[in-house]
Amino acid sequence: MKKTGILSGILIVIFLFMNCSEKKRTLEVHYLKEGTLCNEIISIDFIDKNGKINSPYIDTIKFSYLDSIGYPEMNPDKSVTYTKAYPLDFSKKIEPYSPEYYCAYTLYNIIKSIEYYNKLFDNKINFDFYEGYRNIEVTIGDVPYLTSPNIYIFEKNSNPSPSLFFHEIGHRAFWYIQATDGLGIKFKGLSIIHMGLLEYFTVSLNNSPVVGEDALPVKIIRNAGLLHQYPLSDSFNIRHYLKLMEESYPVEIQNPQSNISKYLAASYAAYDDKILDNIYDNDNLYDNHRGGMILTSTLWRIRGKMGQENTDKLVAQTILNLSKYMDKRPDFYNADTESLPDKIEWYDLFYGLIQKEKELFEGKNTQIIVNEFAKTGYSIGLVKY
Repeated sequence: MKKTGILSGILIVIFLFMNCSEKKRTLEVHYLKEGTLCNEIISIDFIDKNGKINSPYIDTIKFSYLDSIGYPEMNPDKSVTYTKAYPLDFSKKIEPYSPEYYCAYTLYNIIKSIEYYNKLFDNKINFDFYEGYRNIEVTIGDVPYLTSPNIYIFEKNSNPSPSLFFHEIGHRAFWYIQATDGLGIKFKGLSIIHMGLLEYFTVSLNNSPVVGEDALPVKIIRNAGLLHQYPLSDSFNIRHYLKLMEESYPVEIQNPQSNISKYLAASYAAYDDKILDNIYDNDNLYDNHRGGMILTSTLWRIRGKMGQENTDKLVAQTILNLSKYMDKRPDFYNADTESLPDKIEWYDLFYGLIQKEKELFEGKNTQIIVNEFAKTGYSIGLVKY
């Protein structure tokens, strides 16, 4: 009787294990990472066979095909997309590169990214601060560079890097970090410092310095593994960025009705010479996404010496205190502080990183920070730390 009871118990355990295993849903995904096509098995338990999403961060997802895109105000930041909706069916096996495949892959990376930020910033970021981002749309089209935090655009059969999603969720996080009624950190818009910090978390979470593979044109892909020096060269200005876009689509730009031609026309209208001549904020002269690499690459090198966990913690905790460090400029910055812009600059961050490092790690990594900022070309001799 004892043996029978033991055997029955084992069979019950095996049955329960097999039953649980059957319920666990997984998907093999493919993406580019530093030029290599990677495969990964991910859990997709966040969406059931009826398409119901089980996540505290996302309500709905829909899929569509892009027809065209327009710019009614000739503003590249205010596009209108025209798409055809396509029904999703999660009750069947998810085939590679199918609508369900891209939707599941998108949801997985959005959730992963939000959880990463929540952990790092002690749940201080409210991802519901702006409306509309709990409803996600995935679109197949020829303008993946126009992806936004709630509309993800992929080319057919592409293998977009997870960095694409981490970057977009980074925008949502940093909008709240700088919002006056959010955390109130004084970035004052998408400055190069704002973007450089945002992109640090993109590359750190992705564990790779390369951003945008199989989503951005090759000439526009960003790489924090390269040495980007301060001050920024002319190769980072907006005009050069637009030239790179033209070079990336030599056939498409011959057709003025193509999506890339319409994007370039709106961009040139927004950044014509007259407008640029009247811009006094230097950040606006530069493509802030590529320009942000000057800071991202510096932090990436620090991460290589301090490790991901310590550097992530250091950068996040410094950001939360940046406005406080900025207020101390008269004490640490050897310059006419009254003439400095009323927003976070590199010297506020540099000073803050060192103060926070002393607090967290007792100064063991101070020289690493100093050396890497100096290597980038920042004038660290002006900062008392």
